[in-house]
Amino acid sequence: MLKTYTIPSVIEANSFELKQVAPDLLKGLRVYHNETPYLVGDLAILEGSSPQKTLNSSPEETDFRLLAKSALLLASSESNGAMYVTTGFPNLTYQLYRNEAAQWLQNNHNIRFDASTFSNEEIKDSSISVAKAYVIPELAGCDLAIRNADAAVSNYFIISLGYGTFEAALSTPDGLVQRTMISGQGLRYAITAAAKELKNSHYIGLKTEHQIDTGFKNGQLTINRKMVNVGELRKKYLSTYYKQVISPLLSKTFSDADFGKAKAMIIVGGGAMYDELINLFREEFEGIVPVRVFDEPALAASKGYAIYSKNHSEGSNVNAIGIDIGNATTVLSVVKNDSFSSVTPPPPPITSDF
Repeated sequence: MLKTYTIPSVIEANSFELKQVAPDLLKGLRVYHNETPYLVGDLAILEGSSPQKTLNSSPEETDFRLLAKSALLLASSESNGAMYVTTGFPNLTYQLYRNEAAQWLQNNHNIRFDASTFSNEEIKDSSISVAKAYVIPELAGCDLAIRNADAAVSNYFIISLGYGTFEAALSTPDGLVQRTMISGQGLRYAITAAAKELKNSHYIGLKTEHQIDTGFKNGQLTINRKMVNVGELRKKYLSTYYKQVISPLLSKTFSDADFGKAKAMIIVGGGAMYDELINLFREEFEGIVPVRVFDEPALAASKGYAIYSKNHSEGSNVNAIGIDIGNATTVLSVVKNDSFSSVTPPPPPITSDF
């Protein structure tokens, strides 16, 4: 069984006193980096003035390390002891960042955090040992989660709709077919375009990208103390995004032979929660292959990473952890007991050692 936590991927440096403003660690994350306290996730949204997020950050950047530290803190609150941790990157940055990420994660971490945001305690230090760190392609993590959930699934197209990156490939029981691997712009393409049009009719001020993204998800945005419906704008730019980015890439990459092999098209990632986008996939492909959304699609990568950690920790008395350090949200998955089923991870989709 997996337990998951979701952290909005936003941070803000903040040294103000914040006593018992949150119910627990997840909602009250204030973590130190280079001796500076940062609000992370929900607390940054609630108490911050302008929380920021970045896209596809490198392992040396502040936001990556703060989000990773926050996830490790939450994992350590679930169980003590050493950890096996797996994370990943989109295919475009995987080769560039994998070694650096593994080297930084695989360490003894001393993480300082402010416990007064959710308790009567003050500044605390937590010692966390990551005995082994793995870095795999994000799409391979999603694939592993799908195959763990449905052992009978054979060949299918996997589509990952992320905030920063859209990825796809043909998956077989032997792994992802490298020839079919696609990377393109993510949902930010549609959100940025919608925000530009909105600026022509409304003064949206200094709203952060996170605020606009949240309004885009909800279909409404508060502007000058008025609720503005952005549902039609969302539909318009999701359609534009699909027609200009997703559909051309799929048409150019997937051959008739690939469609002959595939038995389904399975969609993961945060973008899978937009019905307008899923309907566009169904309009184009439903007559060729069934299109379905993976259960809890935004959690797929993190779950796959945790499975990978579990599979590689057999015989070791360690905790298996998966961390998806995402652009919109960071998701932590923790294997809760030894009865969790594992599957053999497919071979890597690129010629390299994980």
